[in-house]
Amino acid sequence: MVAAARAPGLPPDLPPEDVVRSVLRPRTVVALFAGLSVLFGAVFALMVPVAWGPDEGAHFHRAFQVSEGGLAPERLPDDGPYPVYGGEAPASATRFIGGFGGPPGSTEHRSDPLFVPSEARRQALAEPLNGETVTAWFPNTAAYSPVPYLPAALGARLAAAADLGVGGAWTLMRMLQVLSYTAVAAVGLWSLRRTRFFWVGFCVALLPTALYQSAVISADSVTNAVVFTFTALVLRATVLDRSPEPVSRAELAVLLVGATALPLMKPTYVILSLLLLAVPLRKYPLPRLAGRGPVPAALLLGGCLVLTFGAFAWWMWLASGTAEAMGLLRGAAERHTVRPGDQLAFVLGEPLAVLGVAARTILTLDWVYAASFVSQMGYGLGENVNGPFIGAVCWLVAAGAAFFHGPRGVASRRLTAWFAGVLLLNVAAIFGTLYLSFAPVESGIVNGVQGRYFVPLALLLLGTLVPLVRARFPAAPAALRRVDTMILVLVPLSAVLAVAGYATVMHVTGHYALP
Repeated sequence: MVAAARAPGLPPDLPPEDVVRSVLRPRTVVALFAGLSVLFGAVFALMVPVAWGPDEGAHFHRAFQVSEGGLAPERLPDDGPYPVYGGEAPASATRFIGGFGGPPGSTEHRSDPLFVPSEARRQALAEPLNGETVTAWFPNTAAYSPVPYLPAALGARLAAAADLGVGGAWTLMRMLQVLSYTAVAAVGLWSLRRTRFFWVGFCVALLPTALYQSAVISADSVTNAVVFTFTALVLRATVLDRSPEPVSRAELAVLLVGATALPLMKPTYVILSLLLLAVPLRKYPLPRLAGRGPVPAALLLGGCLVLTFGAFAWWMWLASGTAEAMGLLRGAAERHTVRPGDQLAFVLGEPLAVLGVAARTILTLDWVYAASFVSQMGYGLGENVNGPFIGAVCWLVAAGAAFFHGPRGVASRRLTAWFAGVLLLNVAAIFGTLYLSFAPVESGIVNGVQGRYFVPLALLLLGTLVPLVRARFPAAPAALRRVDTMILVLVPLSAVLAVAGYATVMHVTGHYALP
């Protein structure tokens, strides 16, 4: 038998599947990821019509508000019995969103493309961003902290300084989000370089849905990247750890900063900060006090968790009123049906009925969630625009090959159960948040949940399965190199097919829905 070629700098106790040198060096793979992320992000940023991303008009308004120093949610004069949140926004952009934002409700022929350029649209895009402002309502995005909007807010400031038009400003804001996603996610991918789970991270970071989300103005771009990097570092120090050595000081700093940033992303992901409790104190690169053990590490962990949940409580207090304003998104006819207080009373008072709601939602919409998890790219005629099935298969085959040719992990049952509990609790929080703040009181189904909301949890799911699914393919050097090559082909191909599918629906043939 030919001995496996050991990559330089690896610990001596790594299993065979982590010893074999990959087709490309980790540094090259990270650079390739960065290139592909920027490439496909730029393609989507330029190809997706302005203000056609999911709730992109509302996200633009929030990003602009942040760029002007509006950090906290701003309550406007109530609209009758309903609270209203929003703020001042450029009149030119607000007019554009009102006239051209989002796909049409219908097309004359089923074969018509959804996007049809017009002279009026071009003129509206050319209007300067600077100028008069108007009051805009955006209760759904007012609830988010300013942190995930910082790249887009910087773009808005630069666009205003350069006196760009609405179209130029929008593109600049999108591109800064692409670059931010790429830079932050690259840090997480690099942290996995000493294990073959590195290839799983490569697949997750280039998930077509994540690439699309990075290219439209939203809170998802930065959120996805921060959660990815935080999760990668947690897995690096726990499930994937076979070395007695602590993590580096730089890795610890990124891990703790990521944990404290979680409550200032989308609030539901704050639950992931509980994963810090799974990181052994011996992995902290801090001195141990004689006779007292790792006291500095314990104090640092405790301080980080206090800061994290303190930030969460502070922001939820600031944004508490926005939940009452979410009924605006359901339209005038149903606005009165969204009452978070009454919905909470129903959830607490009728637990069996709520379990039925959860079961009905999952059993009837699981395929929708699955399709929109892999390659959701905004909305079409009353439904999601998802990438081609063959593209999803390419990504799933690549991710599966990476997983089953990866490490078996070293986690105990208790640690695995903790990871699984945090994961399930976060999934429940996503459904619960939408049920309380968006669904009508006592609704029989959870409205508003989309597969893209689970993208930040993908790496944690696969990391939790590492010690649970013990079956692995043989770690022969030649076979592993073929797997690496297959991943390098299939993952970009899945992105290419997603772009082609989106371009076809939007710019070529449109939807062929049944009459």
